[in-house]
Amino acid sequence: MRKYHSIIFILFFILPACCKQYKPATSTYTVWVHSDIQPVYEADRWHYKRAIEDLKNIQPYPIIAIIAGDIIQHRITADEDFQWFVELRKQANIQYWYEIAGNHEWKNITVYQKYIGKPLQYTVSFGNVLFICMSNERGRPPTYLSDETFNWWKNIVINNQDKIIITVTHAPLRNSKLLGSFSKKHSIINSERFEKVLKKYHVAVWVSGHIHMPVWLNQNSRFAPEFGNILFINVCGIRKDPTMNVESRMFFFQEGSNKLLIRLRDHESESYKTAYDINVTLPHPFTCNGCLPIMSE
Repeated sequence: MRKYHSIIFILFFILPACCKQYKPATSTYTVWVHSDIQPVYEADRWHYKRAIEDLKNIQPYPIIAIIAGDIIQHRITADEDFQWFVELRKQANIQYWYEIAGNHEWKNITVYQKYIGKPLQYTVSFGNVLFICMSNERGRPPTYLSDETFNWWKNIVINNQDKIIITVTHAPLRNSKLLGSFSKKHSIINSERFEKVLKKYHVAVWVSGHIHMPVWLNQNSRFAPEFGNILFINVCGIRKDPTMNVESRMFFFQEGSNKLLIRLRDHESESYKTAYDINVTLPHPFTCNGCLPIMSE
């Protein structure tokens, strides 16, 4: 009888006391960030299909996908290309997709809007993270963003300094000093408007694509102390070009942490290129607690 009393004592008193010392792991939320899919030929579509297939290896599984422009390559086959894209992405089992229009979407912007169904400029709130998404506003490079769009972005930035702000555009700012951004063709016209705001107000990350440069050349990302230590990052690379693999970025947000881990994913080798890991110190700890993304214009 004493033996059973001892077992009961262990189960009801010692084990609970022990278990209180172990807290559940911090919740991590994954956002898949990529751009420039644009298969040149139908045979090139396997690049994006390979990336979609590799998502099964990502833990925690992405809850959001963000595409920084240039889903398609051609104007003539736009309908067929967007149909392919919309059907293929269903296999990813990601519920929330947020895209912007790049210069290639403007080859047939009507078809883009038909299949994507989002405004050209909008925001996405995810807990205390605020994504500001700004599409190109004309077809040919360099990237044109109107003064109306700039003022919309500026007001959002100023009035949401209590948030973790991430801006998404197709091309980078001129003075981001990312590889290729020195070219007017590869940057945002009159970038100085945005840069003046960044000197006064905090934006954590500026995501862009457009410039097809391999990550091993370096300078595809840079912390800019002159602009509040914002991280400028080129996420281009989901398309397999001669010098590039099928690559994208994974953003890992941890509940209660002010650290954002950004990893480069090589979808062909199904592995991370850890040499390119980026740790971003956020202005506020990330809070979500099971939240869902909310889009607004």
